[in-house]
Amino acid sequence: MNRKEWIEYFEAINNRKPTIQECQQALLNGEFVMEGKQATFSNNGKSVTGEVGPLPNQMTAQMVNPAHSQQMVFVKKKKFGKKTFIGLGIALFLVVATSLGLFLFSSKGTNLGGLWVNGNNAGLVYELSGKKSKLVAGHREEEIKEISIGQKVRQKFETSLEDVSDSKLKTIADFDKKYQLQTKEIILVKTKVFGYYNLIQKDGTNLVLDLFLSDLYYGSRSTKDLKKTCLFHKAAVPKVFVGQWKKFDSDDDSEGEGTISENGVVTTDSDGKDILIAKTLKEYLVDQSGSIDNDKVQKEFAKIQKSLKSHGFQAKSVNDIYHDASKSYYYVLVDGGKRIILLEDSFNLLSYKGYLEREDTR
Repeated sequence: MNRKEWIEYFEAINNRKPTIQECQQALLNGEFVMEGKQATFSNNGKSVTGEVGPLPNQMTAQMVNPAHSQQMVFVKKKKFGKKTFIGLGIALFLVVATSLGLFLFSSKGTNLGGLWVNGNNAGLVYELSGKKSKLVAGHREEEIKEISIGQKVRQKFETSLEDVSDSKLKTIADFDKKYQLQTKEIILVKTKVFGYYNLIQKDGTNLVLDLFLSDLYYGSRSTKDLKKTCLFHKAAVPKVFVGQWKKFDSDDDSEGEGTISENGVVTTDSDGKDILIAKTLKEYLVDQSGSIDNDKVQKEFAKIQKSLKSHGFQAKSVNDIYHDASKSYYYVLVDGGKRIILLEDSFNLLSYKGYLEREDTR
């Protein structure tokens, strides 16, 4: 693996650029090969050229930091003075730091981790910050076994592309031209059972296809339909939802507990998973009409307030109201965010479904 591929992989996993120390450690560990001249290290007074081999083409999703950091040791010999070795050490550090510094800013900077939402309001979450990397889609959660990037992944995708298109599409360029895309890189994510190609676009969106490119089997599928189903954009989860909650269901007077992660993954005391896709009332109405209509916003706000008051609650402002289009629910913050009222939006009628009550101390 070269330095460019390594940093792209690091950023995809850790959602940030590596530090110079991390790059230096990766180089010493043999996780990538420096291009051009090899660095020379001193080992007990003898000059040794560092030889490092590339990692396998398929990389594991979890990057493991070594328990003990390797250090460069400069051994003093009688015929050299102390200042000479200090000078050599500084020179070597500057060479490595300069190379790695340039390398830090050559990456494409893709941030794969987080919540992705498509045109059908379906969510996809890559949880990459914990001990185990996970993929959450629909109501299932899978552990990510490996994440791969680079030329090998691109070639693999193009081979599958040629197969499903009866050789009509042979390259990424052919694919982009047909579906009006601008793919800048491909990231392959594999779980124990499934695998997904993530075609990262120049505008930051992500076209997600399974290993078999199933969505391309439908020859009549239009560009519009493909993008609505498979093109995801990065979405943020409002911080007011993140935390531990107790749920009170008005339908059967039942109670339950759960948490909402910063990426919108809802974990309850049952076995299932869910994804929260919450938009402000204004954002939701803009999605519906394509433009901002303040009269429509105020009209919808008044309707929601009326429903809330019938159950003894009241929203302070439009900014306290969110909508989840995937479930047709309104979420209304009351009591300073300590409680969230659930209103089902069905056929333009609002039904009270209970509330969430914060359990943590936020």
